[in-house]
Amino acid sequence: MKKIDAAARLIGRHSSLFQCPVCGLAMEMNENRTLLCRNRHGFDTAKPGYISLLTKAVKSDYGKTMFEARNLVCRSGFFHPLIERIGRTILTNISGGGLEPVTVLDAGCGEGSQLAQLADVWKRETTAGFLGAGLDLSKEGVAIAAREYGGFIWCVGDLARSPFRNQSFDVILNVLSASNYGEFTRLLRNDGMLIKVVPGSGHLQQLRDALYDDRSPRQAYSNEKTRALFMQHFDILDEQQLRYDVTLQEELLEPLVRMTPLSWGARDEQIQQAMRLAIREVTADFTVLVGRAKVR
Repeated sequence: MKKIDAAARLIGRHSSLFQCPVCGLAMEMNENRTLLCRNRHGFDTAKPGYISLLTKAVKSDYGKTMFEARNLVCRSGFFHPLIERIGRTILTNISGGGLEPVTVLDAGCGEGSQLAQLADVWKRETTAGFLGAGLDLSKEGVAIAAREYGGFIWCVGDLARSPFRNQSFDVILNVLSASNYGEFTRLLRNDGMLIKVVPGSGHLQQLRDALYDDRSPRQAYSNEKTRALFMQHFDILDEQQLRYDVTLQEELLEPLVRMTPLSWGARDEQIQQAMRLAIREVTADFTVLVGRAKVR
C-alpha cells in the first residue's frame, strides 16, 4: 500500500481525534484523502504519508539537515535509556490491560524516532495497543518521520492551535521541545499524563567545552524556570534525573553537533575546532517531569 493511502486510512480510522484548526468542528476523511469539516475546511494527506493542518505558512528554525542528523543520532541508540525510562513511567501510571489502545501525542515530534522507539518499548512490555500521533511545526521533520516510521499519525501543525479535540490523549510526550500548557491541559484526558523532558546542567558538557570558553553563557544551564512553569500548570507526580555517558562512533560526532541548538550560536571555526577534537564520549543529562493537569 502506498504511504499516502496507509496514512489516509489510519487518520480516517481515528478521525475522532481531530478538530478543524480553523473553526473547531469535527472532521472526517473523505475518499480523496482529504480531512474535512462540515464548514468545508479541508486538509490533504501528503504523498510521503503525513497531513499538514497549518492554516498559514509558518517558518521553522529547524531544517532538513538538522533533522536528518538527529535521526542518525537517535537511531544509534543515543536516547535509548531515556526512552526506556519514559516507557516504564507510562506502564506504571497508565493501565496497559484495557481494550482501547493507549493514545500518545508527541508534541514536537521532529523526525519521529523517539515516538517510534517508545512504541517499541510499549509493545515489548504489554499486549495493549499503542496509537501514536506526532505533531511538529516543521514539514521537513514530519516528512522524515513519515518516511522512516509507518503506523503513526504524523501531522504538521501549530502546537498553539493544535488540530486535536479536547481530552483526546492519555499521554503527551514533550522532549527537549517548547511547551504550551494550555493546550496540553485541553488535550489530555482527566487522568492523562504529561511527560516533559528538559536537559540537565551536564547535558552535552563536552560539546559546550569544545564550542565555548568559560565566559560564555552557553557554558551554564539551569532548568529551574522551566520546572517552575511546569508546576504552575501541572501537579508533579514524579521527577526523575537521568544521566549517562554515550560512546560516540566517529561518524556520529558531526551529526550530534549539527542536531543540537548548542551549535547554532557558535561560529563555523568553533564548530570545525570541535570536530578536530574528535570527542569520543559525551554526557546525556535529563530531568524527566511527570505531571497531571491541576484540577479544572
